[in-house]
Amino acid sequence: MNQPYPAPQPHPEPRPQAAPRPAKFGGLAWSALILGIVGIVGSPIIIFNNITAIAAGVGVVLGIIALFGTRKVLAGIGTALCVGAIAITVAAQQAAVEELDRIVNDPAAAPTLPSTETAVEVAEERPRTNERNHIAMALGDEAWTGPKQRENGPEGTTFVIDEIEVDPACDAYGIAPDAGHTLLLHVRVATGTDQLAAQDAAYVLNPFNFVEIGKDGVTTPAQVGACTDYAKALPQTFGINQQYTGTIELVVAQASGTLGLAPGSTTGGPAGWEWSY
Repeated sequence: MNQPYPAPQPHPEPRPQAAPRPAKFGGLAWSALILGIVGIVGSPIIIFNNITAIAAGVGVVLGIIALFGTRKVLAGIGTALCVGAIAITVAAQQAAVEELDRIVNDPAAAPTLPSTETAVEVAEERPRTNERNHIAMALGDEAWTGPKQRENGPEGTTFVIDEIEVDPACDAYGIAPDAGHTLLLHVRVATGTDQLAAQDAAYVLNPFNFVEIGKDGVTTPAQVGACTDYAKALPQTFGINQQYTGTIELVVAQASGTLGLAPGSTTGGPAGWEWSY
């Protein structure tokens, strides 16, 4: 006897999936965050922070609304940034107003331009130069390269020619000039805190910068001599905050006259100096 086929079982119907819940006020939360960042960045900048404070104020409103949506954390961060930006802006502007009041009420606190009296004093400090734009010096006078010592400022370098020997006796192995006269300069150098001035002084006191100025006004370069011991010579490089002594040996045509030191322009210094010998 044939068995009847089993009755087909009904298939369960699939449950419909719930549609994803749309983010509520998500755009407002992001807007509040962006406005908060802009407000924080611009809050310390005077005048510009007026604009960023307004943007932060709008961000506070948007953030509060967004707190009722699905992006509560994002909205809370944005709102906090906006409030912080407004607070920083108020503090910065208050500090600026107080500083302005202090300057207005206390003229001494305001920056001042150099007065005409100061300009006259500076002009009077500059030594007078002759027709060659050189400073006339006596033996033992102090010459400067770089700035003179001023309060809270760098100090330049000084040099002094104490003595000019004419035709000194040559040292062992020294060679007297075939023509002209030997001048032996005894020099002292004291450097300050200004490194550039110390470098200038080393350049200035190069023997090749010396000239002989004749009675007729003709300038002739001095030559380097070899009569005295080179170990006595002035060093050719100077460091800061140091003192040096030494000699510079020259050969000139005349046994008496005017010796010039003409290095050209130097930092904060004159065009040259002159000594009678």
